[in-house]
Amino acid sequence: MRTPAGPEAVPSLPGQRASSARPPAAVERLRPVHWWHAALVVVPTAALFVLGYRRRWICDDGLIYLRPVRQILAGNGPVFNVGERAESSTGTLWQWLLALGTWVTGEDPAFLAVGLGLLLSTAGFGLALYATCRLHRGAGPLLPAGVFVLLAVPPFWSYMTSGLESGLGAFWTGLSWWLLTGTRRGQEARLTYAAAFVFGLGPLVRPDLAVVTVCFLAAQWWVLRPARRGTAAMLASAVALPLAYEVFRAGYYGILVPLPAIAKEASASDWGRGAGYVQETLGPYWLWPVVPVLAAPAVLLVRRTRHQRRDRAPGRASLAVLLAPLVAGALLAGYVVRVGGDYMHARMILPALLLLLLPVLVVPARFTGVVSALLVVWLCAAVSPLRAPFDVRSTPGSFNVRSSDVEGLGDHNPVRTATWVDNWPSLPEGRGMLARAARAPRPTLLYFDAGRRLHATPMREDAPYHVVIVGRHLGVTGAAAPLDAYVNDAWGLASPIGAHLALERWSWPGHEKFLRNYWVFAEWAVEHPPQRDLLRAGASREAVEAARAALACGELAELKESVRAPLTAERFWRNLTGAFERTQFRFARWPVAAERALCD
Repeated sequence: MRTPAGPEAVPSLPGQRASSARPPAAVERLRPVHWWHAALVVVPTAALFVLGYRRRWICDDGLIYLRPVRQILAGNGPVFNVGERAESSTGTLWQWLLALGTWVTGEDPAFLAVGLGLLLSTAGFGLALYATCRLHRGAGPLLPAGVFVLLAVPPFWSYMTSGLESGLGAFWTGLSWWLLTGTRRGQEARLTYAAAFVFGLGPLVRPDLAVVTVCFLAAQWWVLRPARRGTAAMLASAVALPLAYEVFRAGYYGILVPLPAIAKEASASDWGRGAGYVQETLGPYWLWPVVPVLAAPAVLLVRRTRHQRRDRAPGRASLAVLLAPLVAGALLAGYVVRVGGDYMHARMILPALLLLLLPVLVVPARFTGVVSALLVVWLCAAVSPLRAPFDVRSTPGSFNVRSSDVEGLGDHNPVRTATWVDNWPSLPEGRGMLARAARAPRPTLLYFDAGRRLHATPMREDAPYHVVIVGRHLGVTGAAAPLDAYVNDAWGLASPIGAHLALERWSWPGHEKFLRNYWVFAEWAVEHPPQRDLLRAGASREAVEAARAALACGELAELKESVRAPLTAERFWRNLTGAFERTQFRFARWPVAAERALCD
């Protein structure tokens, strides 16, 4: 059969200039893939699956997702505590995906989170490898390059699971890269809009991935060059769902970002600590020598693509496609450095590192074969006994969470909620006290003293909860506490009060807002707590009274109302219109100063 020729034979976006220089996208997909290219995808992907499976686990932060999942399935809404609209899940899509999967399967959501994370991250790496092979199609034989980094750096394997949104993030990145490398002028409009929709999901996967969304959408637009109507349709496809959810978030939760972004001050700056975080990630795995080795083929690829005439290379991606992940990765890494990194070793820099590796996961052999040779030597050294395994408890600015969890639980692969609840060192006593408090005739507040021992004190009779427990390890405490108990998060990840404390640099990144006991006593304890309990809590009676007054004044009182008042249409509108100011609101951590500022 004869293939139609001419611009009229190529479907295009509304208003897009037709082009006969490239075959339709469907024809591109039908071209056979060389067996060696198939091996470049299958073998590393299978190896990564095995490595991820061997290090499967769920961390305490991963368990934080599971209590909202249980609340959703119990009919209480996407909240951490019944009666308080707080968004404790940073990854919106991950939370709802877990809720859907748990509802369908009836499986333990922790086990489901580990399995889904492993499958999604494996699929994401496979799609990324396939897309890079497609990017270099027509450049001759290909050799593995950047994929050696994925195979040599253990944090990549650890965060294929962990219960966090990392697996979904890897899948979204790989899928977006696959869609972007398949973008061609003249492709069907529905494929273009579907790709734009996927790119637009970035902020719902994780808010900081919005920068990747922008870069990939810009590259897609540059390749397609649609007219105004086509551009508007692309943007509408990309922003429709994130915008709709943002309206829901502002009206339901009363703020513009997930609560952990406020608790961790995601807009703050600490460049020095962020630079140290990158060094703590790259240094132990000998990654610094890899940077120039992989930068060289990246520069060569950019120069080659830049000098190729588009009409003579119909199967080659445009320069915009090649640059999109590099620019996105650089911007994302810059943001991580600016915000000061994270307390979890390597976790926050991995998405940026994956983006920077995408164009050079495999490279053309004819002009970069030496790169693969050098990387093979590095890989052998990096995984050999020459490099001491990086498994220490902590570094100056971050914490090797997996090592700590495995040691604390006595299980190399903790994948069940029960494993955490039954074996976490500080929990057996807490479980017993929770059970006694639930049976007690009057409401009870459970709090920690300075030595991290749990104590009980009477709670005010009009409290909406029978049990309130302070959670220092929020995930496992939320897993152990009944859904109708209130878990008062000490670090602000699920506490609207704690999240809006003023930032004070004193601890690991993301854990610098500690809700001290005088705030907890002011909100939940009886009006005149026993002096014994005040001494144990390290809270003076004057501080408790000042905190109680501050909680009833000004913007702090309005903040409490926004999350605890019944969600009427009027309340939704007030939350929506005041979301920006509420997101910006902070108050002094010391009660007397807070009372003076809020109640004057």
